[in-house]
Parts: sequence; C-alpha cells; structure tokens
Amino acid sequence: MSNFIVEIDPRTKSIKKVEFNDDVVRLSDMYSTLECDMVERISLNRNTDLWIDEEGMLNNAEGRIGFFTLGNDYQLVGKGMICGVTTDGESVPFDEEKADFIVNELAIQF
Repeated sequence: MSNFIVEIDPRTKSIKKVEFNDDVVRLSDMYSTLECDMVERISLNRNTDLWIDEEGMLNNAEGRIGFFTLGNDYQLVGKGMICGVTTDGESVPFDEEKADFIVNELAIQF
C-alpha cells in the first residue's frame, strides 16, 4: 500500500497527490517538497496539517511567489503540503483514498 502527501503549487495552480515512500514526514522532506528552508504549520483539523513555505513572502524571488486561498479563512503565499498528524504530533502521509479525497474536496482558489 502506497503513502501520499498532497502538494499545493500556486505557481502552476495545481493541487495533486504525491507518492511518499516513508511512514513519517520529516522536516527535511518538507524542505525538499516546498523548496525552502523554513516552514510554518497550519492545523486544518486535529488529524490534518498544512505545511507552508514560510519564505514565500520573505524571499520575493522571481518565479517563487504564488498565492492561494484556502476556504474563506487563509490567504497563503508559497507552496504548501498537506499531511496527516498523529496524536503525538508526528507528521505522517495519507493512504491513497484520503489523499484523493483532499485533492477532490479541498476548497482552494488560485
């Protein structure tokens, strides 16, 4: 059974599931996926976190910046990734069904 995270890229205006080959999402994985060195956690609910490129607004680098709105509550800058969270606060990937649900049902606007 494969594991997945959900990647949001406002530069390409895409949200997609991405196969993830480990049982834990580490900080180094977040840096690599989000193409940054600083991340911020936004709790979407007690089982799901959005990690966002905290450098998105700071760097102001050409081609790096992109905006997206999540629901009516959050306007965010930079790439994002969504993963699960355990009761111990550990970031974990989703199964394919949950990743598909997020991709299909997330209220996001670019």
